[in-house]
Amino acid sequence: MTSSVDLSPLDDPFTEALLGRQSHFARRRGRIVAFDPEVSVFYGHPRRLTNDDWADLAALAGPGNTVGLRDCRTPLPAGWQHLETFDLVQYSGEMVVGHEPRPADRHIPDPGFTVLGVDDVPEMTALVELTKPGPFLPRTIETGVYLGYRDCDGRLLAMAGQRLHLPGWVEISAVCTHPDARGRGLARALVAEVARLIVDGGDLPFLHTTADNPARQLYEAMGFVLRSTVDLDIVRVPRGE
Repeated sequence: MTSSVDLSPLDDPFTEALLGRQSHFARRRGRIVAFDPEVSVFYGHPRRLTNDDWADLAALAGPGNTVGLRDCRTPLPAGWQHLETFDLVQYSGEMVVGHEPRPADRHIPDPGFTVLGVDDVPEMTALVELTKPGPFLPRTIETGVYLGYRDCDGRLLAMAGQRLHLPGWVEISAVCTHPDARGRGLARALVAEVARLIVDGGDLPFLHTTADNPARQLYEAMGFVLRSTVDLDIVRVPRGE
């Protein structure tokens, strides 16, 4: 099966999403595309940026705001400030399809996941701020199905959902578990269920994390395949006069 899988959309996932299946969220100027700022922080851009590209990027982001540049091969122009670099790791999930649960998984009880919606966003945001899996904004919930696990008191303790939608692929994102609920297999079960929904919809799952995230061991144990590691540079647009 893997020989027939087209991996090329994963090469530039933000641009692929914004020019394709998620164009309804896109803002565009020249060769630069960006999500609505209440949906996602990500930008699509060429690896090598011209002066016009930098100007368009600055115009879309706004003076003094921050931008995440994935695999940018061009030095920053004068006035731009480099803030931080992450090693952005991408896993493809074509090998996850059809895998039977490992024996160690079979003791995990059905956690009773629920579909999360707009009314759950404040709790989802609080969980993201506590666990820091990556950005989650007021309208990120609109990017796909998000599942959550609540305890008997109704507290949201774990979640995962869908973010980028590419040709043939959907990203699993916002995988996080409250410290009070770790060690119970919730993240694994949530990722598996979101992956199942993606496959049932006719796509394959993929995901991003950082190189130093211990969750990589979980993803690899589930059958996700390391595909790439690139720089994600967080930079600040010049503030202007």
